[in-house]
Amino acid sequence: MVCKSCSYKFFFDPQKDKLTPSVSLHDNRFKAIINHASANDTYYFTPNQLFSSARHFARESKIGCIIISVVILAAGAVGITAEIIVLLLFAILIGFVVFVAGIISFFRGSRPKRKTWDRFVKYWEDEVQPIPRLIQSPALSDPPPDWKEDDIYDYGVSGIILCDRKETVDWLVLNQLHTQTNTLILTTKGYPDYLQKITKDLLENQPDLNVYLLHGPETAAESLINHCFLPISNVTDLGVDQTTLSGLTVLRKRFKRKELKSLPLDTIPYRTLSAALTYCLANGVLLGSVLGANAMDSDTDTSFG
Repeated sequence: MVCKSCSYKFFFDPQKDKLTPSVSLHDNRFKAIINHASANDTYYFTPNQLFSSARHFARESKIGCIIISVVILAAGAVGITAEIIVLLLFAILIGFVVFVAGIISFFRGSRPKRKTWDRFVKYWEDEVQPIPRLIQSPALSDPPPDWKEDDIYDYGVSGIILCDRKETVDWLVLNQLHTQTNTLILTTKGYPDYLQKITKDLLENQPDLNVYLLHGPETAAESLINHCFLPISNVTDLGVDQTTLSGLTVLRKRFKRKELKSLPLDTIPYRTLSAALTYCLANGVLLGSVLGANAMDSDTDTSFG
C-alpha cells in the first residue's frame, strides 16, 4: 500500500493484518507499540515486553466494539421514533450482533497470538528496519571498548546479581541498572565471561558481599545455585513466582489466566521491575513480597514502601 498524497509505503495492510479479528494492525499502531515498550525510546526491551505492549493496545481497542454497538442501537431507537419499521429491524439485528460480539470479546479477551505477533515483528525487521532497543539475542559477551577492570574497584561494588538468562543480563545492564545499584550482573553460568574472574576475586576478598539470585517462575533457585559458576552458599533469592506475576494488575489486563501461569520475568514492565529491585537491594526485602504488596496497575507504577 502506498499513500497517494505523500508516497509513503505502508508495510502493514489493515484489511489483512490483524492483531485480533476486530483490531487491525497498521504502521502507526505498530510504531506506537514499540514506543510503549521502550517508554518513548528510553529503555531497551525484550521480545516478551514488546508482545505485552501489543496485548495492551489490542485490549484498549476493544472499547470500540461497545461504542459501535451503542451507536447502532441508538439508530434503532431513532427508527422507533420515525416509525421506520425496516430501519428499526435492521438496526436492532445488527446492533444486537455487534453488541454481543463486543461483550464476548471484552470479557473473554480476544488477544494477539504470540506466533502471529512474532511474524509481524520479523516482517517489519526484514522489510523496514531493525527495531531500536529491542534485545533479540545476547550481545554483551565482549567488554565495552572503554572498559577497565580497575573501574569496578574504584566505584565499588555493593552486591552481585545472578540471573537465570543471558537476555535478562542484557536487559538490566543495557538499561544501566548495574550503575544505579552498584552491582555486578551476570548469569549463574558466568555470562559475560570477562566478569567471571573479577567476580570471584571480589567474593574471595569480601566473603560477606551480598549475592542475589534473580529468576522467573520457570526456574528453580536450588537448581541455579547447584550449577552456578561461583561457590556460593549464602544467597538472597529475589525470584518471582507465578502467584506474584498473576497478582500484577498490569499483566492480568493483558494475559489470560492460563497464560499468567507461564509468564517469564521480563514480562514485567522495566520501570516497575527496576524500581522494585532498587528498593529490595536498599532495604533488604524480597522482590516477591514487594511486588505482591503492590498490585501495579500500569507500566509506570514505580512507588514502593
